[in-house]
Amino acid sequence: MNRKAATVSRRYSVISIICMTACAITLYDARALFAPYLIAFLFAVWCMGQIRDIIPDKRSAKYRLVIAASAVFAIFMTLANHALWMSFDLPDELRTALFVRLLKLLVIAVIASGSYFVARSVLIYTVYDKNALTFQVPETSGRQYLFFVIPFIIIAGVYLVIYFCCYYPGLLSLDSIDQIDQLFTGVYSNHQPFYHTMLVGLFINAGLAIFNNINTAVALYMIVQVLFMAATFSFVIYNMAKLGLPKFAMITAAVWYALMPFHIMYSFTLWKDVYFGSFVTLLIVFYIRIACKIGKPLVNYIGFAVCGPVICLLRSNGMFAYVFVFLAVLLLARADRKLLVIMGITLAGCFVLKHNVLDAVGVTPPDTVESLSIPLQQVGKVIVEGGVMDSEDLALMEKIIDIDALKEEYNPDISDPVKNLIRDYGNESYLTDNMKAYVALYLRTLAHNPMKYVIAWVDSTCGYWNSGYNYWVWYWDIEDNPYGIQRFVASPFMLHVMDGYLWLYYNNRVMQVFLAVGLYVWMVLILLAKNIAAKNICAIIAIVPILAILLSLLISSPVYAEFRYMYALFCSLPVLIAVTCTGRRSGPDR
Repeated sequence: MNRKAATVSRRYSVISIICMTACAITLYDARALFAPYLIAFLFAVWCMGQIRDIIPDKRSAKYRLVIAASAVFAIFMTLANHALWMSFDLPDELRTALFVRLLKLLVIAVIASGSYFVARSVLIYTVYDKNALTFQVPETSGRQYLFFVIPFIIIAGVYLVIYFCCYYPGLLSLDSIDQIDQLFTGVYSNHQPFYHTMLVGLFINAGLAIFNNINTAVALYMIVQVLFMAATFSFVIYNMAKLGLPKFAMITAAVWYALMPFHIMYSFTLWKDVYFGSFVTLLIVFYIRIACKIGKPLVNYIGFAVCGPVICLLRSNGMFAYVFVFLAVLLLARADRKLLVIMGITLAGCFVLKHNVLDAVGVTPPDTVESLSIPLQQVGKVIVEGGVMDSEDLALMEKIIDIDALKEEYNPDISDPVKNLIRDYGNESYLTDNMKAYVALYLRTLAHNPMKYVIAWVDSTCGYWNSGYNYWVWYWDIEDNPYGIQRFVASPFMLHVMDGYLWLYYNNRVMQVFLAVGLYVWMVLILLAKNIAAKNICAIIAIVPILAILLSLLISSPVYAEFRYMYALFCSLPVLIAVTCTGRRSGPDR
């Protein structure tokens, strides 16, 4: 680097650090957790030190993509923190229109510029430094099966000890009890996926037949789930060894799976999200094994084939995610015809199972308002905040929902109040029958209130892509029910220890980082950038299921920061890091 270029680089670095520091100070008062922002800024500063000798070609397509991605990140961060610049607590003598506009522009400029330089620094390092996020190590040799056996014993042991001491026969929320209700009444709804309800029923009915005790029946389901999750996580660790990672990486993954509270608590919670996260992870692992030629091909193809239907049927957005995986394979790895055939058959079969079969057996589909969570939130925000709306459109909304009740109960973070008002008001059928009119209303109102729509969308989804938020993560009890399912605590001391351990993750600023969904999404996006730059097709396709799940939440999430909806990310993250950092694309049979 010549002297002139070095001088320009130093000036650019100084400007970047000043902007990032100002942004960090501004974001300290943000609603989102500050620690993930701080981690991102510190990492960006470190990246700047690594790339001081890199001079990217500013005319190249790669550089333009880096700049575009950095600008998009800056826009999203600015929108996510709209509360910092949309309104100000100012004394009356300063509350003039000009001063408020100037202050708003200043705050926007600080957040946007700082976020831009953070993203740019990280992406330049990730994309241009060939050694970034890379392990240069020999493959682990010896008895590799121990990387499955030992983690399985440890993880299952930790989960089962805590389960039997503190949470027997399991953790059941309202959704869980709703599924139990369906089993006992025989009236089924696909609001909670029917096929997961059938899976629950398989164990409940078997447990009642064998033990004639509802708590033991629930425990049978939970114990199988605990063992299955432990096996899934151990399989991930085993394949990390196959990919050639150093032992410390496998040890770190084992600790991550054994001690993270969400893994512990979810392992004995009756939620569809638990098995869904597991099977998404297994799908990713089996794809990596196929692409990298690890193990016996027949076993890998069978494993991949089994995971597909479970993913498609276990969550409403499962088929959406699987379609994106199919498209990714079709575009990037179409040479593997066996995989395409398996996925094509899976999609066709699951479509029949989700529609034709459920219609034939009389399973009630999810209601209309459930699929309109974000659009209803956007129109609701316009009404609540007195936005511009045609009188005819307002009259239509009055036929669908109680407007006065909407203004009192609207919650920008959760769509349940709006949906429940429509259900309780009794005119959900009117909405269904007049969907074309509602779509027209939605578009006209959008034209009048674009910024309100954007902010409503941000408020409904920000927990999945921005920093992290203080929002509940796990359930901790059994909801009241008429079936006699009740919790037994075998060790009050162990429960006291667990209560303290869980409390730390909600209240300690350092421990909160482990629950910050947005931070982990940023990590996945960095891995994606690295893999695109390295043209690592295997790793790109492995990341697609997580990106597709994220996209589905950005389209229709009913809650702004529901951790369990992104649980698959936390299950699969170690293997996504592994396949990225080893740069493995293909390899010899093992």
